[in-house]
Amino acid sequence: MLPFATVEPLRVGLIFVGVLGLLAVAVPADRPGASQAPSLHFTVGASPALKLTDVIWTGTRFFYVENTTNKLFVAGPDGKTTGLFATMPNVVEETRCIPSPSKFGYPKGGLFCHSPDNRIYRVTAEGTTTVFATLPEPEISDGALAVDRVGRFGHLLVAATGRSGASGGDVYTIDAAGAVRKVGSYPGPGGAENVAVAPASFGSHAGSVLITIDQDNTYGSLLAMDPNGAVTTIARFPDGANPIAFVPSRVRKKGVPPAGFYVVDTGLGQVLFASADQFSAHVGAAIVGTEVKGQIWLVEPSGAGFETTQARTNLTDASYNLEGSKFVS
Repeated sequence: MLPFATVEPLRVGLIFVGVLGLLAVAVPADRPGASQAPSLHFTVGASPALKLTDVIWTGTRFFYVENTTNKLFVAGPDGKTTGLFATMPNVVEETRCIPSPSKFGYPKGGLFCHSPDNRIYRVTAEGTTTVFATLPEPEISDGALAVDRVGRFGHLLVAATGRSGASGGDVYTIDAAGAVRKVGSYPGPGGAENVAVAPASFGSHAGSVLITIDQDNTYGSLLAMDPNGAVTTIARFPDGANPIAFVPSRVRKKGVPPAGFYVVDTGLGQVLFASADQFSAHVGAAIVGTEVKGQIWLVEPSGAGFETTQARTNLTDASYNLEGSKFVS
């Protein structure tokens, strides 16, 4: 791995040290909201040579999840992989992981992971893996897992079932003892790729569960589910939606890794990075990426509803495979 230098955009392995100014692609002027669209410059944060489905930052180290093998690899703050950390059973489709809340009754440290066969795994800080809970769903899912830090879902883990080849799915909470409760169902077309709990500043859907929907890379949407199971569509996209993260209100100005948006590309085996300062005018926005076209959208409260704006970016390849993401603050 090399320090940042002038390189061919998004094609070499780099460490998490800085940001390059790369060429941005123009957004058509006749698109609504184009004049307010941010310009985002992505660099390659790491190239661990894995078929990545997720990147996790715990505050001290990174974890990478490998597609289908469901192996967890650990990396230091510089993004450089230091080795295999834990394993889960080999199951086709995607596993997503989150750090343990380390409060609300959940164990301190380690991770929770949602595997394609709808098992929730507990991975300790030492790498020991056990089944923590099982969702009552027989169909394979794309792992989708979040933690409710706002409180509308009882400060519990939240998981969604479904995948791009499905038509809808279900949302569950999992308490600190591993007990599972169904919140509600969401409709198709398509199914969940990722979930996140909206911050308290997210307008009429503050604290709701947001679900990114993909229908075989042809249709995408962002759904919101409240604690009663009621579902609202708050955005639609011209491609399947997948990664989601929120722009935090506070970010550090320096340090390693740098603050910003990290998203994995499965096909390239890379972690792509956009620095936090590029999002400074959009605090509280949901960042939603589309899986194949590599579009980056910002969804923000606007009056009683939401405004959806496509960012200008340097993601210019013909196709991508964007999956899990995190905003490191």
